[in-house]
Amino acid sequence: MKQLLSILVLASFLSSCTQVGENHFEKSEHHFGTVEVGDAKSTAMDAFNDAYIANDMTGQYELFAENAVANVNGVETTPAAMMEGFLQGRNFYTDITNSERVTGTFIIDNGEIYTNTWFTWTGKSNATGVTIDSPVQASFKWENDKVVEVNFLYDSHDYIVNMGAD
Repeated sequence: MKQLLSILVLASFLSSCTQVGENHFEKSEHHFGTVEVGDAKSTAMDAFNDAYIANDMTGQYELFAENAVANVNGVETTPAAMMEGFLQGRNFYTDITNSERVTGTFIIDNGEIYTNTWFTWTGKSNATGVTIDSPVQASFKWENDKVVEVNFLYDSHDYIVNMGAD
C-alpha cells in the first residue's frame, strides 16, 4: 500500500510538471520573434517623439550610431538633418501633437531589433489655418544599443499643400 501511494504521488508530481500553463502558447511556424512594450528602447523612442513635440531635440543625437542613416518617405539623409527638418516644420505649423501613439520593440529570432512607433501627427498651418492630420509610422533599427537606421513614413500631401499660401 505504501508503495502504491508513493507511485501515485510521484506520477502526480511528474504529470503536474509537464502541464502547460494557461498563458502558454506554442510558437507557430510563422512566429519569429517577440514584441516588448515599455522596454528601454520603446521608452527611448517615446522620449524622442516627446522631444520633437517639446521642440527641443537636445540629447536625442546620442541615440544614433555614428554612421546612422535616416529615411523620410524614402529620401535618405542623416539623423541630424532629419531632426533639423522636423523642427523647421514649426515655421509652418503650430499646435503640433502626436496622438494615439503606440510604440513597441520587435526582437527578431535572428538577433535584429527594431522599435516601431505609430501615431497621428496633427498641426495647424500658419499659412492656411487648416488643421491637418497625418498617420505616421516610424521604425528604428538597433545595433549595440544605438540606432543605425530610422525610417519615417507618412502622407505628406496635405502637409506640403498647406505649408504656404498659393
